[in-house]
Amino acid sequence: MSPHQHLPASVLRASQALRAAAVLAVVGAGVVVADQAVDGGLGQHLHRAYPHRSADQLAMAESSILTYLFTLAAFGTVLFAAMAWAGRRGRRWVRSVGGATLVLGCALAVYNFSQPHPLVMTLAGILPCAAGLVAVALLWTRESSAFFTSARATTA
Repeated sequence: MSPHQHLPASVLRASQALRAAAVLAVVGAGVVVADQAVDGGLGQHLHRAYPHRSADQLAMAESSILTYLFTLAAFGTVLFAAMAWAGRRGRRWVRSVGGATLVLGCALAVYNFSQPHPLVMTLAGILPCAAGLVAVALLWTRESSAFFTSARATTA
């Protein structure tokens, strides 16, 4: 972005929403950690959902689910932060990557509701999606579209 190019309010708000989504992804990981510390966490939940599974099977399932949730949180944090940075700099790809990220995040959130995760973990995973929805909507406003078009013209 050129130093004399004005950053529209919609792009600024989208960047703020993307930063909020990054923070909410970290908060989601914190919810997982907190839930693990309280009342047996995921392991206890899995034991209630699958009472006839062996302790080894439940431990493997718990480890796999925690790895999945922490990977999502880390990937989401980095991706949302990168999109916030790129949007402020007029990178056009942020709109399509944001849309794809939103679709994928929502699909994973729906999937997570079908899994034996504690509800608090699943709900915490929806919060970054909500902030991402706001950001994507703002990135596709007329004002934002004009900004990304002019940013492309100045870099071409």
